[in-house]
Amino acid sequence: MLTQVLQTYPQPIAYAYGNIYRTRSQAEKLDQILRCAEVTTRYLCALAIASFAAREDATVSPPPALTEFRGNLAFGHFLNLVQAISSLNTRHPLQLLFSQSFLNKKSIAKGKLENLLTLRNDVGHDLRGLNENSATTILNTKNPLSTLEEVVEGILPLCELPLFLVDAHKRKQKISHIIRLLLMGEQSEPMPEEVAVSDWFSDEKRLYVGTTEGALLLYPMLVWGLECNRAAQSIYLIDKVATEKLTYKSLAAVSPPTEPPIPDDLLRVLQGEPVPIEAITLNDGRSFLEAWKERQELIITGKTNVSRNVGWTELDQQTLHWYSKILKARLNLEILNEQGITIDWKNPIEVIRQILLDGRGEVTPDDLHQLTLLFGNGKEIHRKIGREILDLRARLTTEGRWDKREELTENLLQSLRKAIDFITQHNPIEGLSTDNLQTPTGSADYIAVREALINLIIHQDYTDQRTVAQIELVPHCTIMVNAGASLVSEKDLMNGGTSTARNPLIARALKLIGFAELGGSGLREVSRVWRNAKRRPPIVLTDEQHNRFRIELDSRPLKIIADTFWKQRLGATVTPEAAKILGLLGNAPAGMTLAAICSGTGTNSEDVIVMCQSLQKDMLIDFEAEVYHLKPHLQDLAREAP
Repeated sequence: MLTQVLQTYPQPIAYAYGNIYRTRSQAEKLDQILRCAEVTTRYLCALAIASFAAREDATVSPPPALTEFRGNLAFGHFLNLVQAISSLNTRHPLQLLFSQSFLNKKSIAKGKLENLLTLRNDVGHDLRGLNENSATTILNTKNPLSTLEEVVEGILPLCELPLFLVDAHKRKQKISHIIRLLLMGEQSEPMPEEVAVSDWFSDEKRLYVGTTEGALLLYPMLVWGLECNRAAQSIYLIDKVATEKLTYKSLAAVSPPTEPPIPDDLLRVLQGEPVPIEAITLNDGRSFLEAWKERQELIITGKTNVSRNVGWTELDQQTLHWYSKILKARLNLEILNEQGITIDWKNPIEVIRQILLDGRGEVTPDDLHQLTLLFGNGKEIHRKIGREILDLRARLTTEGRWDKREELTENLLQSLRKAIDFITQHNPIEGLSTDNLQTPTGSADYIAVREALINLIIHQDYTDQRTVAQIELVPHCTIMVNAGASLVSEKDLMNGGTSTARNPLIARALKLIGFAELGGSGLREVSRVWRNAKRRPPIVLTDEQHNRFRIELDSRPLKIIADTFWKQRLGATVTPEAAKILGLLGNAPAGMTLAAICSGTGTNSEDVIVMCQSLQKDMLIDFEAEVYHLKPHLQDLAREAP
């Protein structure tokens, strides 16, 4: 049962269940059993609300347990609502599954949550300080773990519904794709995967559960948010409902989500406003549930190894010590104490396991791969990825052979330190050093190189053996290339859109020690500082065909063409904002993409498109093959501009 829950149940339940087996005392064990029962009920409540909102007959009034779902919510509130919706005689997507789990006489889960709620009320809510003898007696006489096991086994049909986050939409060759995080198993932030779907979802950055009919939106009962103190994205569960504010709780963090939903989002649902199921399937015709069951079967039968022990002794001990030392200096010990986390600070492995892995002793193959990249030895890393980590090149002239070149095979943390040393040696930048990388402010050169370098590390596709990440230093220009096309469109990238890191554990490791920012808006910041320094706009290219990503930072000043110039010479009425576009194109004979113009002007894509259409209408620019050009006969005129 333990293996099945940890590897195949929805993330909130799997994580809470795993906490039971990570406890160090009988009192903690009893506490985590009852906490898991409540988390399970809260999750089921979110499913019940979403399913009722998608009912076939929208005229059916919501039950009182739903309309009165207000105030500080406790275990009993969530259970009452689950029971109320399970008992309704109206068709909704999960009606049969709830009825089988909680009303059917043969269900082993029937009445068990009520028993655990009664026990919770009898013994109190914070059991970590409970006398060990008393806790042992309760565990032996009441046997709450067996009761909980009957619950999780009895609600299996509901827990087989795949929980996933729709992170971003993409369109490729006229087919809709989503970047999603499949949140099944206790891993809090899995690696994103791209899947082709039949249609676009109504929302991005939202949690859904897949069914045989499509996908149910779980927002705003469950939300996906940034846990600042853990430097991780995670699921938050509703905790308090008020007219003016909604309060959420995470399973592991004490900080609220960075962008909580507005109360109206939930209050409308509680009043019975229908939210139809989104009739979307995979592009091959399978439902999300069918596809997950195929993967689930491989996991259960052992054909896919999902959980592995970390071979800490095989990792580079020097890197482990270096990282844990920085991590300890950055951590808020008060928050750790509030969470009841105790750590042996003299043991770097224990520090990293507790903080970076949330106390897990076993990890997924994806996490193990990222841990090896972060802390492993060079020989093992090269065996795994089949190439070097970084190729560093420097040239004193714009053409010719490289004057200096280094190929790095060390782990990511060691390679990052060597890359910084290489850059500062051949292109000195004030403030750029490993010791100073935690500083988020500085010169345009420092910020741009820092963000581009971290982007190269956390978004690189380490499964691609064709492309070695490169850092090229030439006069006036720093170029970084790596395997891994952007997970969001180029348009969204330059509009400030963010996506989950391709390597979430690597990203989290760097965020925890302050080397990467929590918001994940690095490229937007690069464009901002470069623009403020009046530099030529960064060139950002994402190549789906060759799975590559490239950013060029040209430090030469940008020649600005004033709007008065165009008025005097051509009689054209050009706004100052549109004049910026003409100025950019005047400095780019080869033309510029929409994303590059957005980057150079600091304007969103919608406004840039409108201005470019106006400039096309005035016969000042052309648009061909996704690139904007200044009219050929205006190139000489542009060179005359002051």
